[in-house]
Amino acid sequence: MNIFFILNVISIVLIVIAVIAGLLYLLHFLRYRSGRLAQIKVANALKKFGVIRNYKVLENLSLRYGNHEAQIDCMLIGFFGILLVCPVNDTAEYYGEAAGAQWTKVMKDRRGKMENLCEKNRKAIELLREIFSKNNVYGIRMEGVVVFCGNVKKTIFGISGAQGLMNFKKFKSYLGKSKFEKDNDVDVPQLTELILKHRV
Repeated sequence: MNIFFILNVISIVLIVIAVIAGLLYLLHFLRYRSGRLAQIKVANALKKFGVIRNYKVLENLSLRYGNHEAQIDCMLIGFFGILLVCPVNDTAEYYGEAAGAQWTKVMKDRRGKMENLCEKNRKAIELLREIFSKNNVYGIRMEGVVVFCGNVKKTIFGISGAQGLMNFKKFKSYLGKSKFEKDNDVDVPQLTELILKHRV
Protein backbone atom coordinates (compact mmCIF):
# COMPACT_ATOMS: atom_id res chain seq x y z
CA MET A 1 0.00 0.00 0.00
CA ASN A 2 1.27 3.45 -0.89
CA ILE A 3 2.90 5.13 2.10
CA PHE A 4 1.53 8.51 1.00
CA PHE A 5 -2.01 7.11 0.99
CA ILE A 6 -1.55 5.85 4.56
CA LEU A 7 -0.14 9.21 5.66
CA ASN A 8 -3.09 11.01 4.04
CA VAL A 9 -5.57 8.75 5.84
CA ILE A 10 -3.80 9.32 9.16
CA SER A 11 -3.81 13.09 8.55
CA ILE A 12 -7.54 13.09 7.79
CA VAL A 13 -8.30 11.05 10.91
CA LEU A 14 -6.25 13.43 13.07
CA ILE A 15 -8.00 16.44 11.56
CA VAL A 16 -11.43 14.89 12.22
CA ILE A 17 -10.45 14.13 15.82
CA ALA A 18 -9.19 17.69 16.27
CA VAL A 19 -12.42 19.14 14.84
CA ILE A 20 -14.59 16.95 17.11
CA ALA A 21 -12.49 17.86 20.16
CA GLY A 22 -12.77 21.55 19.23
CA LEU A 23 -16.54 21.33 18.86
CA LEU A 24 -16.89 19.55 22.21
CA TYR A 25 -14.75 22.22 23.88
CA LEU A 26 -16.82 24.96 22.23
CA LEU A 27 -20.05 23.33 23.44
CA HIS A 28 -18.63 23.07 26.96
CA PHE A 29 -17.50 26.72 26.84
CA LEU A 30 -20.89 27.97 25.56
CA ARG A 31 -22.73 26.03 28.25
CA TYR A 32 -20.47 27.53 30.88
CA ARG A 33 -20.88 31.08 29.54
CA SER A 34 -24.66 30.67 29.43
CA GLY A 35 -24.66 29.53 33.06
CA ARG A 36 -26.23 26.19 32.13
CA LEU A 37 -23.22 23.92 32.58
CA ALA A 38 -23.80 23.45 36.31
CA GLN A 39 -27.46 22.60 35.82
CA ILE A 40 -26.65 20.11 33.06
CA LYS A 41 -24.08 18.40 35.29
CA VAL A 42 -26.45 18.20 38.25
CA ALA A 43 -29.44 17.08 36.16
CA ASN A 44 -27.37 14.35 34.50
CA ALA A 45 -26.18 13.11 37.91
CA LEU A 46 -29.78 13.03 39.17
CA LYS A 47 -31.02 11.20 36.07
CA LYS A 48 -28.22 8.65 36.29
CA PHE A 49 -29.09 8.07 39.95
CA GLY A 50 -32.84 8.07 39.46
CA VAL A 51 -33.40 6.11 36.26
CA ILE A 52 -32.66 2.70 37.77
CA ARG A 53 -34.86 3.48 40.78
CA ASN A 54 -37.87 4.78 38.84
CA TYR A 55 -37.39 8.21 40.36
CA LYS A 56 -38.44 11.34 38.48
CA VAL A 57 -36.24 14.34 37.66
CA LEU A 58 -37.78 17.74 36.86
CA GLU A 59 -35.82 20.76 35.61
CA ASN A 60 -36.49 24.50 35.28
CA LEU A 61 -39.76 24.22 37.12
CA SER A 62 -41.76 27.38 37.81
CA LEU A 63 -44.60 26.80 40.26
CA ARG A 64 -47.44 29.02 41.39
CA TYR A 65 -49.97 28.47 44.15
CA GLY A 66 -52.24 31.32 45.17
CA ASN A 67 -50.08 34.43 45.44
CA HIS A 68 -46.86 32.48 45.92
CA GLU A 69 -44.35 31.47 43.26
CA ALA A 70 -41.17 29.41 43.25
CA GLN A 71 -38.53 28.56 40.67
CA ILE A 72 -36.82 25.18 41.02
CA ASP A 73 -33.69 24.39 39.04
CA CYS A 74 -33.60 20.63 39.61
CA MET A 75 -35.91 18.33 41.55
CA LEU A 76 -35.60 14.62 42.31
CA ILE A 77 -38.84 12.86 43.30
CA GLY A 78 -38.39 9.38 44.74
CA PHE A 79 -39.79 6.90 47.23
CA PHE A 80 -37.75 8.73 49.88
CA GLY A 81 -39.43 12.10 49.18
CA ILE A 82 -38.12 15.17 47.33
CA LEU A 83 -34.67 16.65 46.87
CA LEU A 84 -34.34 20.20 45.51
CA VAL A 85 -30.99 21.22 44.02
CA CYS A 86 -29.69 24.71 43.19
CA PRO A 87 -26.63 24.35 40.93
CA VAL A 88 -24.03 27.15 41.01
CA ASN A 89 -22.06 27.59 37.80
CA ASP A 90 -19.04 29.82 38.39
CA THR A 91 -15.70 29.26 40.05
CA ALA A 92 -15.73 32.08 42.59
CA GLU A 93 -15.83 33.00 46.28
CA TYR A 94 -19.28 33.09 47.86
CA TYR A 95 -19.97 34.80 51.18
CA GLY A 96 -23.03 35.55 53.27
CA GLU A 97 -25.42 34.09 55.81
CA ALA A 98 -28.01 31.35 55.50
CA ALA A 99 -30.72 33.80 56.65
CA GLY A 100 -29.41 36.80 54.68
CA ALA A 101 -31.37 38.41 51.89
CA GLN A 102 -28.49 38.00 49.43
CA TRP A 103 -25.05 36.49 49.12
CA THR A 104 -21.87 38.12 47.85
CA LYS A 105 -20.02 36.63 44.89
CA VAL A 106 -16.37 37.55 44.25
CA MET A 107 -15.03 36.48 40.87
CA LYS A 108 -11.73 37.73 39.45
CA ASP A 109 -11.78 40.82 41.69
CA ARG A 110 -15.37 41.55 40.70
CA ARG A 111 -17.79 41.68 43.62
CA GLY A 112 -21.53 41.40 43.16
CA LYS A 113 -24.73 40.30 44.85
CA MET A 114 -26.65 37.12 44.13
CA GLU A 115 -29.77 35.37 45.37
CA ASN A 116 -29.61 33.48 48.66
CA LEU A 117 -30.01 29.95 47.33
CA CYS A 118 -30.73 28.40 50.73
CA GLU A 119 -33.67 30.79 51.02
CA LYS A 120 -34.72 29.93 47.47
CA ASN A 121 -34.91 26.25 48.42
CA ARG A 122 -36.76 27.04 51.65
CA LYS A 123 -39.45 29.05 49.84
CA ALA A 124 -39.87 26.31 47.24
CA ILE A 125 -40.33 23.71 49.98
CA GLU A 126 -42.92 25.93 51.71
CA LEU A 127 -44.84 26.28 48.44
CA LEU A 128 -44.74 22.52 47.86
CA ARG A 129 -46.06 21.92 51.39
CA GLU A 130 -48.96 24.28 50.69
CA ILE A 131 -49.80 22.40 47.50
CA PHE A 132 -49.57 19.04 49.23
CA SER A 133 -51.64 20.00 52.28
CA LYS A 134 -54.36 21.45 50.04
CA ASN A 135 -54.54 18.04 48.36
CA ASN A 136 -54.37 16.06 51.62
CA VAL A 137 -50.84 14.83 50.99
CA TYR A 138 -48.78 14.79 54.17
CA GLY A 139 -45.51 13.46 55.50
CA ILE A 140 -43.43 14.06 52.37
CA ARG A 141 -39.78 14.35 53.34
CA MET A 142 -38.15 17.32 51.53
CA GLU A 143 -34.75 18.95 51.59
CA GLY A 144 -32.76 21.39 49.50
CA VAL A 145 -29.07 21.52 48.69
CA VAL A 146 -26.81 23.99 46.89
CA VAL A 147 -24.16 22.46 44.62
CA PHE A 148 -21.12 24.50 43.55
CA CYS A 149 -19.92 23.10 40.23
CA GLY A 150 -16.87 25.29 39.66
CA ASN A 151 -13.25 24.32 40.22
CA VAL A 152 -13.12 22.43 43.52
CA LYS A 153 -9.80 23.96 44.63
CA LYS A 154 -10.67 27.54 43.68
CA THR A 155 -14.32 27.76 44.74
CA ILE A 156 -14.92 29.03 48.27
CA PHE A 157 -18.35 28.99 49.87
CA GLY A 158 -18.15 30.92 53.11
CA ILE A 159 -21.86 30.96 53.92
CA SER A 160 -22.29 31.04 57.69
CA GLY A 161 -25.09 29.06 59.32
CA ALA A 162 -25.96 27.22 56.11
CA GLN A 163 -26.43 23.50 55.66
CA GLY A 164 -26.55 21.52 52.45
CA LEU A 165 -23.73 23.35 50.66
CA MET A 166 -21.35 21.12 48.70
CA ASN A 167 -19.22 20.83 45.58
CA PHE A 168 -20.22 18.59 42.70
CA LYS A 169 -17.93 15.74 43.70
CA LYS A 170 -19.41 15.64 47.20
CA PHE A 171 -22.91 15.88 45.72
CA LYS A 172 -22.42 12.68 43.72
CA SER A 173 -21.30 10.93 46.91
CA TYR A 174 -24.20 12.52 48.81
CA LEU A 175 -26.69 10.80 46.50
CA GLY A 176 -25.25 7.50 47.68
CA LYS A 177 -26.55 8.02 51.23
CA SER A 178 -29.00 5.39 52.46
CA LYS A 179 -31.74 7.98 53.07
CA PHE A 180 -32.25 8.26 49.30
CA GLU A 181 -32.90 4.52 49.11
CA LYS A 182 -35.44 4.51 51.93
CA ASP A 183 -39.01 3.76 50.94
CA ASN A 184 -41.25 6.31 52.66
CA ASP A 185 -44.28 5.15 50.69
CA VAL A 186 -44.20 8.05 48.23
CA ASP A 187 -46.25 7.55 45.07
CA VAL A 188 -43.79 9.06 42.60
CA PRO A 189 -46.08 9.33 39.51
CA GLN A 190 -48.97 10.74 41.57
CA LEU A 191 -46.78 13.28 43.34
CA THR A 192 -45.15 14.32 40.05
CA GLU A 193 -48.56 14.83 38.44
CA LEU A 194 -49.75 16.93 41.38
CA ILE A 195 -46.66 19.16 41.20
CA LEU A 196 -46.90 19.62 37.44
CA LYS A 197 -50.55 20.75 37.77
CA HIS A 198 -49.18 23.94 39.33
CA ARG A 199 -46.50 24.54 36.73
CA VAL A 200 -46.58 27.93 34.98
